This record gives sequence, C-alpha cells and structure tokens, in this order.
Amino acid sequence: MSKRRTKTCCLVIDASIAHAAGTLESSNPTGMRCRDFLIAVRGVCHRMAWSEAVKAEWDEHQSRFAAEWLVTMMNLKKLRPVKEDLSEHLREAIENHSADQNVVAIMLKDAHLIEAALATDLRIAAHDEAARGHFRRLAATLESIRRVIWVNPVGDDEDAIG
Repeated sequence: MSKRRTKTCCLVIDASIAHAAGTLESSNPTGMRCRDFLIAVRGVCHRMAWSEAVKAEWDEHQSRFAAEWLVTMMNLKKLRPVKEDLSEHLREAIENHSADQNVVAIMLKDAHLIEAALATDLRIAAHDEAARGHFRRLAATLESIRRVIWVNPVGDDEDAIG
C-alpha cells in the first residue's frame, strides 16, 4: 500500500490560531479545531513562516498549548525564518482600498501575514474572517496577492487539515 504524499509547504500561521488553540482536554469546538490544525501541521512535513512580526504576535497571544506546540516545532527545526520585507506597494494599496479607517487599520495590522506569505509559499492560516474578507476584496484590484491561499481551520465549510 502506498502512503499519500503531502506536498511540503511553508505556512504563515496567525496568532489568532495560537490564541484559540485549546488543550487536549478542551471540548470547545474552536479550540479543538485550532489545536487539531496545529497538530496536523506538526505531523507532516510543513514548516511555519517565522518573521519578527509573527513572533511578536505569537509571544503576546499564544495559549499554553500553542506555546508547547511552538517549542516542538523549534526542536524539529520546522520554523522557517522570514526576513521582514515591508511592501510599500501593499501598504499603499491598503490605505487606498477603503475610506473606512477601521478597515485600513485591520488590514495594516495583518499586512505582515500577506508579506510573509508572499515571501514563502503563499499560504496563510488564520482564524480571522474580518481581515480575510478585506484582503479578498483588495485582491480584486491588487494582482500580487491573488495567489495567496487563506484558510480558517474553524470554518465549517473548509478542510484546513486536508
């Protein structure tokens, strides 16, 4: 019998997942899905994009389970350093995207996710539908971010682990 091969990729995993990830004893559906997603990532050959901005968010928001998971990822050498590369083009597009300054603020707060995805394998995992929706609308006018795949492990209609 042949084993199914998983294509190796580098994922940008937002701190929203780290914050929501529950313990092994957790029965909260959101906590369970985020935890199971992290376990699945660790169990295959995927890497995690690790920029200073991602690290800062994880340091501030991670759950106890996520902190332990991160240590195992470090020990397995599954964190891929990503150089901070602020995209003025992206940030300018964000600022011009909406007249609503709250929307602009949400997008600028998470622009580092897009930048890290563009520097790696174009994949983001986040439990943040607001930011995802704003960036989806921006992608209609900003070609450089159209190829970014954004998955929410909590979404009922998404197969984030698959």
